[in-house]
Parts: sequence; structure tokens; C-alpha cells
Amino acid sequence: MSNTSGLSLLFYPQRLIVLAKNQNGLVIGVNDYPFVEKNELEMILQKDLFISQKASHCEATLYVYSPDFCLVPSVLFDASEAETYLNFSTKTDGTDSFYSSLNEDQLVIVGGIEKATLAIFSKYVNNLSLKHGSSLAITYLLGEKPLMLNQELAVIIEDNEVYIAGFTNKELKFFNRFEVRNNQDFLKYSFSVLHQLAFDRMHCKITLCGNLEEINVQEQVLRKYFKNMEITSPKPTQNYLPGAESFRETKKLEAFWAS
Repeated sequence: MSNTSGLSLLFYPQRLIVLAKNQNGLVIGVNDYPFVEKNELEMILQKDLFISQKASHCEATLYVYSPDFCLVPSVLFDASEAETYLNFSTKTDGTDSFYSSLNEDQLVIVGGIEKATLAIFSKYVNNLSLKHGSSLAITYLLGEKPLMLNQELAVIIEDNEVYIAGFTNKELKFFNRFEVRNNQDFLKYSFSVLHQLAFDRMHCKITLCGNLEEINVQEQVLRKYFKNMEITSPKPTQNYLPGAESFRETKKLEAFWAS
């Protein structure tokens, strides 16, 4: 615990993952908690040793995985209007907005979190910075542009949801989040994006990153519809001390790659 200098809190609708890092950026421990009710979340924050021992003395970033987000070109962004941008994609009643810059400050991602939920985190974690969970996916995929074809869909799997990014001539043209529970959901949303971008399904490359079991999707079914499909893992940049590296078995982007 004494070596903890940074915390990354991955906050999903019914799951909280705490990654603790030392001053060299090595992951020294990972705690994974499922929960249903808000009071369970507060109990988790109370009992987690990394948070209770070091949260007031180290940097902490809360990654919020929710449908409440939007992308804004930097040239159009006004920080004082963050809530207004967010209101175009979701209702902001009872919500606090936050934002962060991406792609060498060319894009801004605006996210939202319930005020009551943020109050729970702020009670136990000081100096908390907020980022939307999709910021990791976007940053990673933009770094992969040089390897992409002229028509490409990239899919990042995260706890019963997927982020789908569409690239035309290696430029980001589409990005959104979808809840996926089975093959039918996946095909419905991916075909919709293909149609919107006027991609040729027989030639477009689709790259998937993550655990298909999380969204109850079978590779053999997808290969009936996509002729150029690759299931991959990111090149690891997230380094671990011995004993913590088992987090990679989740196949999450955050388990391999750190922004």
C-alpha cells in the first residue's frame, strides 16, 4: 500500500475496478468489485485498501463508462458550455459534466455523471479527476490509424457494451457506444454503421478487441457475415508487478494499454 502513487478507477454501471500503480507506473494491484445498489458502491470505497490507505495522498482518475458522452471538435468547444454539448445527446438533469482533450487537443470528449454518484466518490477520494471511459478507446484507435485500411470498423468490448469506430481512409468518421447482449444485437448495430458509412461488407475490415463472451457473441457466427475480420489484443504498454498481471485475462483494453 505504501508504494501506491496513482489510482485508476474504472466505473461501470454495475462494476468498479481499482488499479493501483507505483511511482514508476507499474500496476501493483487490481481489485474488481461487482455491485448493484449505490450503497454497495459506498461500502466498496470504504473497504478497498488502496483507496482507504492512499486515496488522499495520490493522483486518482475516475473513468466513467456510461452512455452520457459526446465528441466535440476543439475549434468549436467552449468549456463554459460543456453541459450544453452533453445535453444534445442525453438529459443532464441531476448530472455533472466533465471533459478532456484527445488526439493532440483536436477533439474534446464531454461526459456526465450523476451528482449523487460523484458525491460518493468525492467523499472517499480527494483530488479526483474525471474522464469518460471511451476516451481510452478513442485514443488507442487513433494511434492505430496508420495500420488501417480505407474502410475499417474497430470494435472495443467493455462490460456488455461495445464502442464502434468507423474509419474512412484512416480518418475517424463515426464513434458511438451500443449495448450488446447477443449476436443479433452485434449484427444489427454493426450493419447499421456499415450502411451509414456506405462501406462494402465484403471488403471492409472489422477489428475486434476484447472478450466476446462478455457480450454473448460467437466468433463462428460473425465470420459468416464478415469476410475480413480480426480478433486481436492491443500491444501491451501496461506493465505489472508479479501477481497483478492476471488482470490481462479479462481481455479489457485497460489491461493491456495505458494512455
